[in-house]
Amino acid sequence: MLRSFEAAARHLSFSRAAEELSVTHSAVSHQIKGLEEWLGCALFRRSGRAVHLTQAGERLLGPLTRAFDGMDDAVRAVTRMAADRAVVVSVEPAFAARWLVLRLDRFYQRHPNLRLHLVPTPEMVDLTKGDVDVAIRYGRGNWPGLKAEKIMGAAAFPVLSPALINKDTPLEKPDDLARFTLIHEDTTEDWAAWLKAAGAAAVDAGRGPIFDDGHLALEAATMGQGVALADEALAAAALQDGRLVRPFDLMLETSSAYYVVTAPASEARADVSAFCTWLLEEAHGPRPAG
Repeated sequence: MLRSFEAAARHLSFSRAAEELSVTHSAVSHQIKGLEEWLGCALFRRSGRAVHLTQAGERLLGPLTRAFDGMDDAVRAVTRMAADRAVVVSVEPAFAARWLVLRLDRFYQRHPNLRLHLVPTPEMVDLTKGDVDVAIRYGRGNWPGLKAEKIMGAAAFPVLSPALINKDTPLEKPDDLARFTLIHEDTTEDWAAWLKAAGAAAVDAGRGPIFDDGHLALEAATMGQGVALADEALAAAALQDGRLVRPFDLMLETSSAYYVVTAPASEARADVSAFCTWLLEEAHGPRPAG
């Protein structure tokens, strides 16, 4: 009723009010009649086909127009906030640099109106606080209260720059790694496990530099500083363009993998769901229909 009155009073025309509100002339007239009955006073004087405001109508118009304008401004502001809001993604730095960032152009091609805010961090953020919408984590997928979907496994294998392999330092069997510097991520345990599985007992797994970040370890390998252990997610691009080579097929199987993780509050958001769906399809291909 108030919308119909405000539009009709502003235009001094029931017909123009009906056009603005996308309703019929009779609907506007009925709404205003109901408002006049509820208020107990006339709001318009009708003179032939023209209408004029009564004193009560004039007193009501100004505050109503300001109120509706204020509500429209508030709705537009909230709509802009929602449109400008980015999906905040906490992601392990090496995965971000060596896998996710290389594919983001395809995400924006599919979802040009969505924005991502990537937060590279090795820390396991608390998704229930609402500051972060999605996390890409490395682990076993058992995070209570959270939804975790596997992106890909993380079986490790040796990689190095092809420039390191020559007639003076051949790399034909695992024992040949004794001639190379081993590059470690976080600990020497992974190299020890791979060498044991390969039967390379003569290679000292404890030597070589240790990096806290997998991306830095692979950059060191790319620059020819030694041999690193990598997984498909981190090494795929460098293997494809030839900056790294894989000398052996043996992989160190792990129980951990990369997961996309969400809390119930963010999982229901359409933009978060769109990102998670795209991420899993990038890793596995389109999901089956149904």
